Amino acid sequence: MKNKESAYCEINDHGRLLTANKRFCRLFGYKEEQVEWHYIRDVFRYDQDWTSFIQNATVKASHFIVRLKNRKGRSFLASISREASEVNGKTIYQNTFQKLSDIAENESEISFMIEESLYDAPQTLAL
Repeated sequence: MKNKESAYCEINDHGRLLTANKRFCRLFGYKEEQVEWHYIRDVFRYDQDWTSFIQNATVKASHFIVRLKNRKGRSFLASISREASEVNGKTIYQNTFQKLSDIAENESEISFMIEESLYDAPQTLAL
């Protein structure tokens, strides 16, 4: 799961960052020494994406397509792959992030990657 081209972090059961690679730090605007003990919640753009992400925490492996944000508030579409493992009796979640604009140039190219919607999008009304 860990590779040089993807942003990577590990979080605990409470959603706190334990470790992260340099790519994660650059993607989200952290300095390496700032990462530890920040909450992963801080990188999600929308509350409903965060809620769905955390509700699926008991799943051993999962994949999400969500809108994330960096520390400056700039948002982007990203793919998150997550695996859970037990370390010294504690669950650690390994997360790999890939900014979708790094993968595909336009929306038609990324549409095939979306496995399922995380939530029902609100209906819009024309006024």
